[in-house]
Amino acid sequence: MLVHVVFLARLKREAGLETVSLEIAQGSTVRDLAALVEQSHGLSLRGCMVAVNETYARPEHLLSAGDEVAFLPPVAGGAEPEEETRCEIRTSPLLLAEAEPFLIRPHHGAQAYFVGTVRSPNRGKVVEFIEYEAYAPMAVRVMEDAASKARERHGEVRVLIQHRTGRLLPGEASILIGVASAHRRAALEACEFLIEHLKVHLPVWKYEADENGSHWVDGQSGHPTL
Repeated sequence: MLVHVVFLARLKREAGLETVSLEIAQGSTVRDLAALVEQSHGLSLRGCMVAVNETYARPEHLLSAGDEVAFLPPVAGGAEPEEETRCEIRTSPLLLAEAEPFLIRPHHGAQAYFVGTVRSPNRGKVVEFIEYEAYAPMAVRVMEDAASKARERHGEVRVLIQHRTGRLLPGEASILIGVASAHRRAALEACEFLIEHLKVHLPVWKYEADENGSHWVDGQSGHPTL
């Protein structure tokens, strides 16, 4: 049976391609496919997470014909869209002025915002730029799921999450999180929850250029790995 493999971040560069279709035996698992990919493309997938059809999966997950399987290095850092939620991966600048019209409503007396920007110096080195890469369809699903979890914990909240991709210079915003609620405590606590949750689960990677050269920023693996 045929499955479709997606490479992200360092794997895409090491493999020299973004996608490939491979023939595997019926009853194959993600781990079986990983072994085939390592052998056929000269990659090491140790420590990588896996998504099958844009949802995190375990190595023993049984594959079906036509599945899309993405191998995800540790990330730098689904549910159906909610009416009170807006989640986006975008290449254009992130602006608070654009977030406010979505969040501010008469029945919400509080809005909390978090804006993450490119920092320089970082670890004592001057940063020239950071290139952000995302597994965009899955990232939106993870954002929507995080917003649902925030709503379960903190009640009726309106949520906006945006992450920028591409090359960003020091001082430019890479992520914007906004939460609106009837009261300030729920807005503040939901915003903090989203920050901490997304930095572990959001499939986004950072390729940093500093005075010593370029490198992938070490990430985290919040799900089972190979």
